[in-house]
Amino acid sequence: MTGQDFMQLAGRAAHTRNIGALLARAAYRVSVHGRHHVPAQGPVVIVAPGLNLVSAGIVASVASRPIHLLAPSALPALGDIPVIAPGITAARWALELLAAGAAIMVTTEVPPLGFLLAARPASIISVVVIGGSGKVANDPPRLRSKIEVYFSAPREIAVGAIKTDAVDPCSLRVVQDLDECARQLAADALSESVKRNGQPVTRPATRKVHL
Repeated sequence: MTGQDFMQLAGRAAHTRNIGALLARAAYRVSVHGRHHVPAQGPVVIVAPGLNLVSAGIVASVASRPIHLLAPSALPALGDIPVIAPGITAARWALELLAAGAAIMVTTEVPPLGFLLAARPASIISVVVIGGSGKVANDPPRLRSKIEVYFSAPREIAVGAIKTDAVDPCSLRVVQDLDECARQLAADALSESVKRNGQPVTRPATRKVHL
């Protein structure tokens, strides 16, 4: 990624956040919890497993800083959110964005979150969206419906605590262990958020909780 590429991505992410905030307020009743958990600067990975692009756009619009979204290329771009196809390019851009101190949001298992954290340690923030889909998980919510967005407190997974391979810190064992730690943090955030919302814990892809 060249410096010009980064500046273009940063500008698009900021523009999307500003425009998305106006659209989100006009279309839905959005309540945000824990926005202060997102640090004002420095690399951070926002973990949002399974979010549809509308919900991801809402998260990006209500965050306290611009966010770069990594999502499957099969999903159409919403507004000007930079959507990077899974693969080597996505992993390389994600690492370069983190190295530049940016915030990225990962909604799928590609690129592997464990690999990103092994190659470029960063704070993790899990996000939960309640009410962010229609009757089908990929459908947008009804207009003027209530949407709750919960940002968890940032957590750091110490790679050294996972018995890092002295020869290869990105070994399969380390990557898998980091993946599992991130998955558990996301599961804990889901349970905590739905309890605060007064709902029973449900799984992703339901109408009530859309992770």
